[in-house]
Amino acid sequence: MLSDIISCQFDLKRIERLLKIQHALDLHSIIGITDTNGIIVYVNKEFCRISKYAEDELLGQNHRILKSGFHPDEFYAGMWKTISSGRIWRGDVKNVAKDGSFYWVKTIIVPLLDEFGKSVEYISIRTDITKEKELQERLADSTNKLVSAERFSAIGELSSRLAHDLRNPLSIIKAEVDIFKFKNKNSDEKTLQSCQRVENAVAKITYQINTVLDFVRAKPLHLDKHSVSSIIESTLSNVVIPDRIQIISPQTDAMIVCDLHQLEVAFENMITNSIQAIENNGIVTIRVFEENNSVVIQIEDTGDGVPDEIIPKIFEPLFTTKHKGTGLGLASVKNIIEQHHGIISLKNNPTTFTIRLPQQLKLPVIS
Repeated sequence: MLSDIISCQFDLKRIERLLKIQHALDLHSIIGITDTNGIIVYVNKEFCRISKYAEDELLGQNHRILKSGFHPDEFYAGMWKTISSGRIWRGDVKNVAKDGSFYWVKTIIVPLLDEFGKSVEYISIRTDITKEKELQERLADSTNKLVSAERFSAIGELSSRLAHDLRNPLSIIKAEVDIFKFKNKNSDEKTLQSCQRVENAVAKITYQINTVLDFVRAKPLHLDKHSVSSIIESTLSNVVIPDRIQIISPQTDAMIVCDLHQLEVAFENMITNSIQAIENNGIVTIRVFEENNSVVIQIEDTGDGVPDEIIPKIFEPLFTTKHKGTGLGLASVKNIIEQHHGIISLKNNPTTFTIRLPQQLKLPVIS
């Protein structure tokens, strides 16, 4: 009897100690528990605070509800491989909140095992490191800007001069071709093809000039609400699409607060890049959909893909794998997307660029 009382007191002290530990964790950490299928079964107040979801909005949902699109599929595959084998996983994760904003958490995921050593649940203990990550990004960005400022200053000055010197003769050439076609509507096919080649050449040169200027000149955003599909359709009307290229336009739409002109520039760069990647023969598929209070735009092509070792460099200024081009197209796209507080990523099989933008980018205050 005495031994039972002592044992009971010991258990009570142990439970009390565990409750104190849980209370301390709840106060200072973001705690979540999922089952082996990734379904959320428990969240604490800190989890709700940072994710901006209510508890009942999270319970029963798959943990993918927080997936930001920043990490590649291989990142999550490695995480699941580790915890499903009964081992602890540690790493930094970028998640998306209910309002479309992003946050970083330093994460430890601990498998909870049954008596047979099999995982039955996973408990995640997270710490908000958003400010630290933003500081790191700003420091890295500042360093990169300092390193490249002199180079881009020279590029900007040269670009402005070239733009002025080239645009006038290009406009004259285009106007002369238009006049010729108007006056010679019944010209033979060979002549019309020659005119088309001249028009295509003018369009390409104009595109290269605009690409450089858009990259080197910082512009404030002029925000308004727009239909993403309408922006894409408007962009497609300005892109030279070869006969052997099929463009599959979005089948769904989404509204977004954005700078119309800037997104047109970004989409034009990406669509042109896809057309060039498939060597003027193939299919470019564009998708638009909403996910976790974000708008997702995917541009997929039937090309051979991008070598894995090149993917981390693909958005760097002046980096290009083409014999022709400025190497600023995708760098310009990345700048525009980040100005909109979004992210852009690339994956292969099939080659797909994914843009994720917050739906609720703050509208400008009009006084």
